[in-house]
Amino acid sequence: MLRHEDAGWSNPRVLAILAVIFLCGAAVGSTVTRSYLHSRMFHPPLPPVHTGLDAAQRVGLENLKTALDLTPDQEKTVTKELDDYAKYYQNIEDERDDVAEHGKQRILDVLTPAQRKKFNAIFGPPPIH
Repeated sequence: MLRHEDAGWSNPRVLAILAVIFLCGAAVGSTVTRSYLHSRMFHPPLPPVHTGLDAAQRVGLENLKTALDLTPDQEKTVTKELDDYAKYYQNIEDERDDVAEHGKQRILDVLTPAQRKKFNAIFGPPPIH
Protein backbone atom coordinates (compact mmCIF):
# COMPACT_ATOMS: atom_id res chain seq x y z
CA MET A 1 0.00 0.00 0.00
CA LEU A 2 1.23 3.52 -0.80
CA ARG A 3 2.14 5.84 1.92
CA HIS A 4 0.39 9.17 1.94
CA GLU A 5 3.54 11.14 1.13
CA ASP A 6 4.31 8.94 -1.99
CA ALA A 7 0.94 9.56 -3.65
CA GLY A 8 0.20 12.45 -6.01
CA TRP A 9 2.16 14.84 -8.17
CA SER A 10 5.22 14.95 -5.94
CA ASN A 11 5.97 11.26 -6.56
CA PRO A 12 9.07 11.01 -8.82
CA ARG A 13 7.61 7.96 -10.60
CA VAL A 14 4.46 9.85 -11.56
CA LEU A 15 6.52 12.80 -12.77
CA ALA A 16 8.84 10.53 -14.77
CA ILE A 17 5.90 8.76 -16.44
CA LEU A 18 4.29 12.10 -17.31
CA ALA A 19 7.57 13.38 -18.74
CA VAL A 20 7.97 10.26 -20.92
CA ILE A 21 4.37 10.56 -22.16
CA PHE A 22 4.89 14.26 -22.94
CA LEU A 23 8.15 13.60 -24.81
CA CYS A 24 6.62 10.75 -26.82
CA GLY A 25 3.66 12.95 -27.75
CA ALA A 26 5.97 15.78 -28.80
CA ALA A 27 8.07 13.40 -30.91
CA VAL A 28 5.03 11.88 -32.64
CA GLY A 29 3.50 15.32 -33.22
CA SER A 30 6.76 16.65 -34.64
CA THR A 31 7.17 13.66 -36.95
CA VAL A 32 3.60 13.84 -38.24
CA THR A 33 3.80 17.61 -38.75
CA ARG A 34 7.13 17.35 -40.56
CA SER A 35 5.94 14.59 -42.88
CA TYR A 36 2.69 16.46 -43.58
CA LEU A 37 4.47 19.73 -44.34
CA HIS A 38 7.14 17.95 -46.38
CA SER A 39 4.50 16.27 -48.54
CA ARG A 40 2.76 19.63 -49.11
CA MET A 41 5.89 21.67 -49.79
CA PHE A 42 7.80 19.37 -52.13
CA HIS A 43 5.11 17.94 -54.38
CA PRO A 44 4.55 19.58 -57.73
CA PRO A 45 1.55 21.88 -57.99
CA LEU A 46 -1.66 20.65 -59.50
CA PRO A 47 -1.81 20.93 -63.26
CA PRO A 48 -3.50 24.08 -64.53
CA VAL A 49 -7.07 24.04 -65.76
CA HIS A 50 -6.96 23.85 -69.55
CA THR A 51 -9.01 26.27 -71.58
CA GLY A 52 -9.03 27.54 -75.14
CA LEU A 53 -6.48 26.08 -77.55
CA ASP A 54 -4.82 24.00 -74.86
CA ALA A 55 -8.10 22.23 -74.12
CA ALA A 56 -8.84 21.87 -77.84
CA GLN A 57 -5.42 20.30 -78.39
CA ARG A 58 -6.07 17.80 -75.61
CA VAL A 59 -9.43 16.85 -77.13
CA GLY A 60 -7.73 16.12 -80.43
CA LEU A 61 -8.35 17.15 -84.00
CA GLU A 62 -10.34 14.08 -84.95
CA ASN A 63 -12.74 14.55 -82.04
CA LEU A 64 -13.11 18.24 -82.87
CA LYS A 65 -13.67 17.47 -86.52
CA THR A 66 -16.45 15.05 -85.67
CA ALA A 67 -18.02 17.08 -82.85
CA LEU A 68 -17.99 20.39 -84.77
CA ASP A 69 -18.61 18.92 -88.24
CA LEU A 70 -15.71 20.92 -89.67
CA THR A 71 -15.38 21.66 -93.35
CA PRO A 72 -12.02 20.90 -95.03
CA ASP A 73 -11.07 24.61 -94.92
CA GLN A 74 -12.02 24.86 -91.25
CA GLU A 75 -10.09 21.69 -90.50
CA LYS A 76 -7.00 23.14 -92.20
CA THR A 77 -7.26 26.36 -90.14
CA VAL A 78 -7.88 24.52 -86.88
CA THR A 79 -4.96 22.17 -87.57
CA LYS A 80 -2.64 25.08 -88.30
CA GLU A 81 -3.68 26.94 -85.13
CA LEU A 82 -3.25 23.87 -82.95
CA ASP A 83 0.18 23.19 -84.46
CA ASP A 84 1.23 26.82 -83.98
CA TYR A 85 0.06 26.70 -80.39
CA ALA A 86 1.96 23.48 -79.72
CA LYS A 87 5.17 25.00 -81.13
CA TYR A 88 4.66 28.21 -79.13
CA TYR A 89 4.01 26.27 -75.94
CA GLN A 90 7.11 24.10 -76.50
CA ASN A 91 9.23 27.23 -76.98
CA ILE A 92 7.92 28.65 -73.70
CA GLU A 93 8.72 25.38 -71.91
CA ASP A 94 12.23 25.34 -73.36
CA GLU A 95 12.82 28.95 -72.27
CA ARG A 96 11.47 28.22 -68.78
CA ASP A 97 13.82 25.26 -68.44
CA ASP A 98 16.76 27.37 -69.61
CA VAL A 99 15.97 30.16 -67.14
CA ALA A 100 15.57 27.67 -64.29
CA GLU A 101 18.84 25.93 -65.11
CA HIS A 102 20.70 29.24 -65.42
CA GLY A 103 19.35 30.39 -62.04
CA LYS A 104 20.24 27.10 -60.41
CA GLN A 105 23.76 27.28 -61.81
CA ARG A 106 24.21 30.84 -60.51
CA ILE A 107 23.14 29.66 -57.05
CA LEU A 108 25.56 26.71 -57.20
CA ASP A 109 28.39 29.06 -58.22
CA VAL A 110 28.17 30.99 -54.94
CA LEU A 111 27.86 27.95 -52.66
CA THR A 112 30.71 26.14 -50.95
CA PRO A 113 31.24 22.46 -51.88
CA ALA A 114 29.46 21.38 -48.68
CA GLN A 115 26.54 23.69 -49.43
CA ARG A 116 26.38 22.42 -53.04
CA LYS A 117 26.13 18.88 -51.74
CA LYS A 118 23.23 19.85 -49.46
CA PHE A 119 21.58 21.88 -52.24
CA ASN A 120 21.79 18.92 -54.64
CA ALA A 121 20.43 16.62 -51.94
CA ILE A 122 17.40 18.90 -51.63
CA PHE A 123 16.79 19.65 -55.32
CA GLY A 124 18.60 16.84 -57.10
CA PRO A 125 21.82 16.89 -59.09
CA PRO A 126 22.09 19.12 -62.14
CA PRO A 127 21.09 17.45 -65.42
CA ILE A 128 23.90 16.06 -67.56
CA HIS A 129 24.16 17.76 -70.96
